[in-house]
Amino acid sequence: MPRTLLQAPGYDRARSLGWLAIEWMEFVVRHGLGDVQGGPVRHGDEYTGFVVDCYAVGDFAQNNHLLYDSVFVPRPKVCDKLGLGARLALCEALGPARFAGWARGGETYTDPWGLGFEHTCEPGEPMGAHVTTPYIWIMATEEARTGNVYDSVHHNLTDEDCPLSRVPGVDPGLTRVYLPGRGGIPPSTAASASKGGGKRSMPSSRKRSGCTTSSGSLRIRRSGRTAWIVGVRS
Repeated sequence: MPRTLLQAPGYDRARSLGWLAIEWMEFVVRHGLGDVQGGPVRHGDEYTGFVVDCYAVGDFAQNNHLLYDSVFVPRPKVCDKLGLGARLALCEALGPARFAGWARGGETYTDPWGLGFEHTCEPGEPMGAHVTTPYIWIMATEEARTGNVYDSVHHNLTDEDCPLSRVPGVDPGLTRVYLPGRGGIPPSTAASASKGGGKRSMPSSRKRSGCTTSSGSLRIRRSGRTAWIVGVRS
């Protein structure tokens, strides 16, 4: 599929939280419902590059130093776009998804949940921190269509073979997840998402009304502490 990759001036993939996010996801996240349910996650070069671009970091403090407030990847059906959306939602909810400064070398990120994940930083590498109060909204035009992303999130938080099921303080239900401290992951339709005044960190929308193409896309948007994931068709 032809595409144009737009990058910020001076962008360097070595200066990205995405490498840490990929490492974290492949350590603690498992595939959701489907043929490979419960299996370990491995990202190819394309999706690895996409995540690295999502979390590109710059020197200016705007938007938590993240260079991009919108990223977009169009792909055909059955390319695990919604699985990637679920993994990014879990990373935003429980992983090192925000910039915490530049490493001098030797600093260590250890997950606070006791899952055994640890990462030692190289000099000049961006360090990761957790979102203070994440609200991740899983959105669709119909209630039933939120299921693919939410089911993968729910599976990771409830199945005893999944590391994230051992995170203390998580209350996963069939209709919402309460996160440790504050924050949550509620599924939502487009109609309910249009209600004003709600706090949201990352809505993940499965489909747009009127979408007839057989291909699909995954879009991520951010503004300050707020982030959105929008998936269009699967």
